[in-house]
Amino acid sequence: MKPVDKKCIVITGANSGIGYAATQHFARKGDRIIMACRSMDKADKARQEILAEVPAADLTVLRLDVSDLESVQAFARQFIEQFGELDILINNAGIVAIPLQRNSAGHEMQMATNYLGAFALTGLLLPHFRKQGECRIVNVCSLAHRMGKLLVDDLNWDQGEYDQWQSYGRSKVAMMSHTLELNKRLQAQGSNVIALGAHPGFANTNIHSNSPALSKEKTNPVSKWFHAQMQKIIPSATQAAQPIILAAEGADVKGGDYYGPGGLLETGICGKPGKARINKAAFDPALAKQLWEKSEQLSGVGFLNA
Repeated sequence: MKPVDKKCIVITGANSGIGYAATQHFARKGDRIIMACRSMDKADKARQEILAEVPAADLTVLRLDVSDLESVQAFARQFIEQFGELDILINNAGIVAIPLQRNSAGHEMQMATNYLGAFALTGLLLPHFRKQGECRIVNVCSLAHRMGKLLVDDLNWDQGEYDQWQSYGRSKVAMMSHTLELNKRLQAQGSNVIALGAHPGFANTNIHSNSPALSKEKTNPVSKWFHAQMQKIIPSATQAAQPIILAAEGADVKGGDYYGPGGLLETGICGKPGKARINKAAFDPALAKQLWEKSEQLSGVGFLNA
């Protein structure tokens, strides 16, 4: 591989699930991957597993807790100092359906982890994308974004009774709205960077271990039997990562595209990756502008303003 073909890729949540599968894919291609992970122990273990398969893999682990804006700032400084430029950013790290928690800044944890941290990281790294060739920002969304309601005035659940699944959907529709608005602003400035989204559909990963709601579903005998049967047909993390990989490297993709696994209800149980459906709320330009302004206020990171 020629040096010019080697891309520098930042993948958040790279130590497990979809992030691990994507890291493994790009390692096999010979790209340079920065594994941005909260747990250094888990990330180092994942790195060693990939190196056992691909001894020449170019893998660097840097600590990043996307729910903590100070950690996001520290990661950006460290990345810029060590690497300087990147080609692809995959905002993959996320959590699903947890009880109400807040980070040190008081932000609701699912919104902080699944969206706000990615917004801040994107803004901090954007000036450091390579100026030649096409660069990409891939935001990992979810089927659940189609059921989410984007209430910009209450991103932190300061009003009303908290619902962990509604919170998850809200964080993911925020990510989708941001993705479309981000690409629009990049195009307006003539940038060589495009932004697009992708979702994995259903995936047999360990994300349930961090979600009490998902873990609880497996405690009674009927649920345990049902999950055992479903695991026989639910796509593996490697299969579920294909829409994200398509968005990151596909030859025919365009900014603003959104990809999913296709097949039955975009679950990935059958079918190949392709264009996915988007919640109509994500297309609302006035809502996207309000979300952007609110995100800058909450994160303290401003970018791409006229």
